[in-house]
Amino acid sequence: MSATELLDKVGLDVPTHLSSNDFLSLAREGKIAKRHLQRFALAEFQSQEAEFTAYGLLLSRFPHEVPGGFFSFVANELMKARHRMVSGLAPALGMSPDEMRRAPRLEAVRRFTEFISWVALHAGPGEAALLARTDFTLWCGSCAALVDVLNESEGIPEEALAYIRAYRDNPPEVANGGLEVIEYGRAQREPEKWIIRSAVRMEPALRSWWRAVATD
Repeated sequence: MSATELLDKVGLDVPTHLSSNDFLSLAREGKIAKRHLQRFALAEFQSQEAEFTAYGLLLSRFPHEVPGGFFSFVANELMKARHRMVSGLAPALGMSPDEMRRAPRLEAVRRFTEFISWVALHAGPGEAALLARTDFTLWCGSCAALVDVLNESEGIPEEALAYIRAYRDNPPEVANGGLEVIEYGRAQREPEKWIIRSAVRMEPALRSWWRAVATD
């Protein structure tokens, strides 16, 4: 199977994912309050902790320039988001990064971080790349829809809009680079059923994540 055929096996359906996004539904109803943005910021901050470690570990496990370059790019994108978080979004919401580091995790966030950590330790390069590509596709699609709605809402801090807006476009380095790493994994005899096994779990994991941050 080619990399694009493996994408089809994942069955990624962004419109359906958006329709099941509870946070986006809340925004469309004009019900996003500061507490919801704070829950979003905290869950995002805590998820990043696992993702930094995961992609750094994947880079060390697969230092070849094809997977290594991809995992390095993803890690750098996450670190840029962390800087936007601690310099913009968190202060605008009255949140301290030091306190955020010590805050308890929502159950859905805990499950998400454990999932990402498992991938870092056990996935092959193609599997991890397809997971990352799926994650970015769903996340950027959600953020693009969300910022369009929040732009029309009252009382949303500009820092929150800027943070979410920065995610609206899926970087071509992820979309195209992920396919290259999948092909690399196939050339290294990474089993095709393993390449897709984590990516198919990403949509329900993110759906639960968004539901958790939308819930009071």
